[in-house]
Order: sequence, then structure tokens, then C-alpha cells
Amino acid sequence: MKKMGRAFLGAGLAVSMALVSACSSGAGTGNQQAQTPSSSLAAGEPVELVLGYPVLGEVPADIGSVEAEINKITLRKINAKVKLSRTSVSQWAQQRNLILAGNEHMDLFVTSFEDYERHASKNQLLELDELLTKEGKDIAVVLGDKLKAAKIKGHIYAIPTHNFIEAGTGILLRKDLLDRHGIDVSKIKGTNDLDAVFETMKQKENLLGVAAPNGQMPMTYAIDWLNYDPLVDSLGVLPLNSKDMKVVNLYEMPEYVEALKKTRSWYQAGYLPKDAVNAKTAPPDLMKNGEVFSIFQSNSVFLQDSLSSITGRQLVKVDLQKPVITTKEELGLMWAIPRNNVKNSQKAMELLNLLYTDKEIINLINYGIEGKHYKKVSGEVISRINDSGYSMNQPFMFGNRMLTYVLEGEDPALRQEYTKFTASFQKSPAAGFLPSTEAVSTEVVAVKNVLDQYRKALETGSVDPVKVHPDFVKKLKAAGIDTIIAEKQKQLDAWLAQK
Repeated sequence: MKKMGRAFLGAGLAVSMALVSACSSGAGTGNQQAQTPSSSLAAGEPVELVLGYPVLGEVPADIGSVEAEINKITLRKINAKVKLSRTSVSQWAQQRNLILAGNEHMDLFVTSFEDYERHASKNQLLELDELLTKEGKDIAVVLGDKLKAAKIKGHIYAIPTHNFIEAGTGILLRKDLLDRHGIDVSKIKGTNDLDAVFETMKQKENLLGVAAPNGQMPMTYAIDWLNYDPLVDSLGVLPLNSKDMKVVNLYEMPEYVEALKKTRSWYQAGYLPKDAVNAKTAPPDLMKNGEVFSIFQSNSVFLQDSLSSITGRQLVKVDLQKPVITTKEELGLMWAIPRNNVKNSQKAMELLNLLYTDKEIINLINYGIEGKHYKKVSGEVISRINDSGYSMNQPFMFGNRMLTYVLEGEDPALRQEYTKFTASFQKSPAAGFLPSTEAVSTEVVAVKNVLDQYRKALETGSVDPVKVHPDFVKKLKAAGIDTIIAEKQKQLDAWLAQK
């Protein structure tokens, strides 16, 4: 999703940007206007706060009862009622953009490192510095120095989640089928070793080798030789083996071309679904339903345990792309207050503060009501109740993940092991670099239109890259990708000179 995962988030998790001077120029008036309480609020009437975010699977049928329980807490603590999002991930981007372009009520919404700068450049986000020092003071304690990475021109417009960092990618394989066919997973060292395994599953199980992504995480994340710092938006990337810090066009990299050929071979062999380009169902749901042999995700501590718990199948993880800390990992998913849509920004920040400090609310959002949607196994360990009407598999999205329960099947020592997991991470030399696309905004729009037209079909193997890729690159250049890369290189050089 981003990472839905992350990916979500990625996720999509899963999955657009720009950096800004307009943010600070208009912040004063918008901030004062948004923070002016109405007479009804002054009289003590509860505020309704709308929380906007994508639901990665189906919208839970019993979301209303969870909302009611959350409101018992928020009415008592901040005199507010909360309305949770009912927006599926497939509709989220369009609905979010429509809301932000108008004045429909929304008080908090989840964005990401990719979209942060774009929203800020359009003056759609409220400056949060003053709110953080008053209504959100506990957030700064939780996040510490991580808040510094969120500054644009000296101001904070969105707040990163306190999360387990997801870096690199892993592919999760069904253990029962590996065992049934005598496949030694230790011999699967990378992407090319998956071909023979996928063929076995196709021939002997009549099963798709791997799920096609349904969000923003591209299929190329399953390719272990493709390692680069996306420099936020992948419109100009930094290869991790770069000696001269030169920004290059990802879509012209030889490694990218080889990645397209690999996914094409999987598609032609029948390891991917024929409608991969139109995939709608989340990969964990496909695994749960027994429709695929493997899924790939952003790598994280105990990834196989958490996905085994979610899918109800024992999974084995094979690492693919290397874990690298980039600006993406430093910022990740973020929560913002939309300038033109919020009705009371103080109350919005008070709710956000609870998302980083209130364990009961965090676990209600993620797991529902104890005894109805999940049961306590021991201590902090819980198990879901099947068909309970509420299953929200996205704890990475809400405030402070460190407050969430541990699902049965996950190691209770999750947080301690996380420190070990991140110890070997490579850090990109450009980590923390947040480029501005303000000067090339026209080219960014044009290039993204080309990407929307070509990228998913190419990256799921749905079209022949030998025939289509040259035209793809030609249209990227005509749209101005080289201009974007030159601007990003200029900014990266200036950023490096200041370090």
C-alpha cells in the first residue's frame, strides 16, 4: 500500500505530487477562517468531524456500530462526533479530488508523500504549525524529529503516521502448496527463480502464479533487480548504484525494460490474470479466496505473519527488492486538514491528536468492537471473529500504529523485532530530499497523462513491450519528462550542496 500498503497505499495503498510556495503565501487568512468557531460550537453543541480515507477492501458492513463506539469516546474527550469514510480505494482518488476542489465537508484526510506537495501547491492544505503547538502537542512527542521531514518552506501541512517502515518488497507464497509439491523455498533467491514455481502451480493446481496489483503499487515492485530512489514521484529517479548522483528517466533504464519483459513473460505463460490491467480486488482478498498462489507487498517486519493472519493461509516470504530508506519511507502516509473543507480546524487537530495517543480509538478503527468483531487471546494479542461485519486490514493508515493490538499469528515481540529488521536498511543519499514540481507543473500533468495511458498495461504484461515501449518513451519525451528531470537534478544538486 504504501505501501498499501501500504501500497495502500499504498497499499495504495496504492499509489502524484508537487512542492510549493503558494502554501505560505495564503496560509494566514485561510488558517484564521478555518479556525473561527461558529455560534453553535460556542454554545457547546458537538462538532461532526469527517475522516476521509480509502477502504482497501470492501467497506465493512458494520462500520456504523464502530463509529458509534468511537463517538462515545470523542464526545467525552473533545465534544465531537466522528464520521468514518465509506470510500473504496478504487473511488478514493476521484472522490478526494472532487471534494478538495469544492467545499464539501471533510475535516481530516489521508494523503501520502507522493500527493503531499501537489495538494500543498494548490493551496488545499491548512498550515498546521500553530495547531500542533496547541491542540496537537502530543503528536510532536510521538513523532519527534520525523516531523521535520514534513516541512515545506519551513511549515508543516501534513503529519506522517507513526508506523513500521516498509521498505523493499517481499513476495508471499502459500506454504501448503510449497510443501505439497516439495519446493524448497530457500532456493528461491529472486524474481527469476519464481518462473518454475509459478509453472508448477499452473500445471498441478490450475492456479494463478501471482496477483495483479489493484492499487498504485506497480507490478515492477516484484522485480528484484530494479532498485532506485524514486525521488518522491518517479518522474526522474536516482539509481542506487549511482556514483555521480545523476537523475535519470526510470522508464528508459535497461533494468526497467527487462522488468517489462519479465512481466510480459508471466502474462503470456498464464501466471497473471488476462484482465490484469483492470484488477479491482485487493491481492490479500484474492489469496484469502484461494484464487492465487502468491502476492507481493512492501516489505515490513513480520510481513508473512500479518498477511497470514489476514488471509487465513500460512505464507512464506521471499525478499525481492532491497530495503532502502528514501523520502517515501521517511514521510509515508500522512494526515492533513483540507483548507477549504474543514469546519473547525481546532477540533480536527484534537481528533488527530487522539489518533496518535488514544489506544482505544485506534483499535476500534482497525479491529472494531471487542467481543463482536474480535476477541482477546492474551495481553495485547487478539483474533478476528469470522464474518463479524467489520474487518479493516489497514493499521498502517491511522495515526500511531504502535498502539495497535497484535493479531494472533503475529509475534508478540513485533515492536522489538522491528528494530532488528530496520538495522540493515540502506539509506538513500537523497533521503529527505523533497523536490518541487511547481516550475514544471504543466509537464508533470502531461507526463502523468501518458503514464495513465501506458504504464499499467505495460507493467502487468498486458501488451508487448517490444512494440509498445518505444512509443511510450517517445510520448513521455514529447510531454516533457526530460524537462522535469533537469529541474529535479538542479534541485537535488542544490540540496546536496547545502548538506
